[in-house]
Amino acid sequence: MQILQIGKALWSFDYEIAGYTLADGTGALFSLTPPPHHREGEIILTADSLVIDGYNYLHIPLDKLEQIYLGFDDVYKRSFIKNNGLFCQPLRLRYKTKEGTNTIYLIVDHKFFGTNNQLWFDTIKQLLSDE
Repeated sequence: MQILQIGKALWSFDYEIAGYTLADGTGALFSLTPPPHHREGEIILTADSLVIDGYNYLHIPLDKLEQIYLGFDDVYKRSFIKNNGLFCQPLRLRYKTKEGTNTIYLIVDHKFFGTNNQLWFDTIKQLLSDE
C-alpha cells in the first residue's frame, strides 16, 4: 500500500454538525480554537482508499465515494468558522456503506491561516478521474 498523502484531520459526521448551533461555537469564532469537529486523527490517502485513524477509525474505499465537495452547505455553514470561512472550507465526502450512505466533513492540516483541504480535494478528484 503506497501512501500518497498523510495529514491530520478534524472531522465529523453530517448529523453531528447538523446539531451544532452558532451559540455552541461562539468561542471558536474569536479564539485560536479550530473549526467545529467531533473527532481527530491521522488521515492517510492511498490509491484506493482513505483512512482516518485516531480515537475513532474510519476506512473509505475510493470506489465507494459518491460525492466530493469543497465548500459550505446547509449543514456546515460559513458562519461556524472564524473570518466567515475566508481561510478554511470543509471538505465533504459522501460514501456508500452497507447500511446506506454516510457524509463526513473534514478539515485537513488546519493551521492559523488555512488548511490543506484544496490539495486533498484535488488529489482525490484526480484519483477518481483516473479510474
